[in-house]
Amino acid sequence: MPARARSFLRRETSDVNELAGFIAEICTDGLVCSTGNPFIFRAPILDLGLTIVNIHGGPLPGYRGLPVVAATFAILRGEREYGVTLHRVDAGIDTGPVVDRRTFPLPDSVTLEELLVQVTNSCHQLFTDNLADLGREPLAPAGADGEGEYFGKARLAELAGFRDHPAFERATDLGVLADFHPDYAAAFEAARSGAPVG
Repeated sequence: MPARARSFLRRETSDVNELAGFIAEICTDGLVCSTGNPFIFRAPILDLGLTIVNIHGGPLPGYRGLPVVAATFAILRGEREYGVTLHRVDAGIDTGPVVDRRTFPLPDSVTLEELLVQVTNSCHQLFTDNLADLGREPLAPAGADGEGEYFGKARLAELAGFRDHPAFERATDLGVLADFHPDYAAAFEAARSGAPVG
């Protein structure tokens, strides 16, 4: 916990859904903001009738799930554009209606490290740009743009099949972020060697 945040009211948990009572008590404006949250909101939090918004590190609905995994596959697929999304939280994973989004071009030379830094900066900008009106109505109802695709850790098992792909090295190059993502770094190394990723 950074020193500047030590005076904030906080609760530590391994399951955010256990904090439903606490959230109901402190959420006096009916709005919950989820940023950098590794948890999936479920009942009883979803049953509180709050507006929950999330900043997702990927373009929805196409790249639902974990931002590192989604970004890896975006590079492998040769995407020319990527982005980040502000969306309402529903019972699915990154399936709620989109409130706002930002897109940016992906150059042919982009590495995973570079893309993840761009995603982080874009998420911050999207959040601050919308801070005054985070709870506004979505652009379209949930599902209006299709279901998209889910990128969870299980997708990393597919990476060994991409070892000969021309973008493989760039798509698995965490650079200075490797220390922050040791599980991904290990999975990428296993894929490079042809070992099972899991």
